[in-house]
Amino acid sequence: MVTDWLQGRPTLGTPAFLAWRDRALIALDDPNWPALDVEAWRGTEVKSLLTTPFHLPSGDERLETQLPPVPELPCSVTVVNGRVVDHGELPAGVSLGDWPDLSPAEQAALGRGLPADGFTALNQAAVAQVVLLRVSDTPAQPVHLRHQLQADSTPLLVCPRLVVRLAPAARLTLVTEYLSVGTGWLNGVVEIHLGQGSHLEHYLLQQESFQSAHLLRLVVHQAQDSHYTLRTVSAGARWSRCEPVIEQMGPGTVTELRGLTLVGNRQHSDMHSVINHHHPHGYSRQVQKCVAAGQGQAVFHGRVRVAAAAQWTDAGQLNQNLLLSKQAKVDTRPQLEIQADQVKCTHGATVSDLDPDALFYLQSRGIDAVAARSLLVAGFAQELLQEWPFPTLRQRCHLWMQKLTLSAEVNP
Repeated sequence: MVTDWLQGRPTLGTPAFLAWRDRALIALDDPNWPALDVEAWRGTEVKSLLTTPFHLPSGDERLETQLPPVPELPCSVTVVNGRVVDHGELPAGVSLGDWPDLSPAEQAALGRGLPADGFTALNQAAVAQVVLLRVSDTPAQPVHLRHQLQADSTPLLVCPRLVVRLAPAARLTLVTEYLSVGTGWLNGVVEIHLGQGSHLEHYLLQQESFQSAHLLRLVVHQAQDSHYTLRTVSAGARWSRCEPVIEQMGPGTVTELRGLTLVGNRQHSDMHSVINHHHPHGYSRQVQKCVAAGQGQAVFHGRVRVAAAAQWTDAGQLNQNLLLSKQAKVDTRPQLEIQADQVKCTHGATVSDLDPDALFYLQSRGIDAVAARSLLVAGFAQELLQEWPFPTLRQRCHLWMQKLTLSAEVNP
């Protein structure tokens, strides 16, 4: 099946790029696909993906780039089916590049920290273009990176590859958005390297169509005193999984992961995160919330590892889940692996439905049942959504959440 998917791979690129891409073909001879009995994939099946007859983009198809505007984000880069098709003027200190713009050492470091399985090998073997975003200063405006999977009448497999590199002391606000048209599977990889003392505010919004599957692997290498904040909203796709892997590679690093998952109908969404503390005085906080309606299923598997050398680590993890129907399901597994003794580490998880007393209170004040449910769900998510300083994207999330709440009212 994998061999069939790779038929018609784009052949454009430098010899070094094509050789790097072809090295993944060896791994695909024995792809080591995950299974339900593997702890990291418990609760998330992949058989439906692996039995779908996908094909790769031909490279010569007509690509439409008419995406809904986001007025507060004028610095935009549009990536369609894994290739940059449009971008405006980038702010000072930010450059856009490709494989030849990576140094030999940077090329050799590609893939470091990623899981060694068939999904990673498939991305490398099928990638059409390595998109490089290099930040040497502190730009005045955020950078908006928009990914669109655009399929025709047959299922499409797209394997985008993004590399973000921040110089020491640089700062950037990056907004990545994932949309889709038609039936397809986005099997993406994002690699982020933060120089000493740099700061990255990263917003990630996934609102692909319900005919799509979405797998995103995100590995972040943090140098000493760097700060990384990831805020995610995952609302679209029939099947989705996000895998942030954080490597704190120096003392004094700060990591914050704050995510919201919205699932309904027969959607399945999986957040699988790993934060590795390798050095002293590391700090991390994670808050992951989920609203599940209909027959939606969500998985949270968060792991914090504290190495023996990572003394005085301060790590906290919290997963909160709200079920809007009897058929909705959440599987939550927060985990701590601590080898150091001078640490402050906490974790916790909650799963509940709407509080009937709170519903009764609102209704006793003249608010109808549907509006009362919407208010309580909005209040549950507001802690995370209010941190998005982009009104257009925030409004889209609220509309998606309202539809989810209404569908739960119709099909309790």
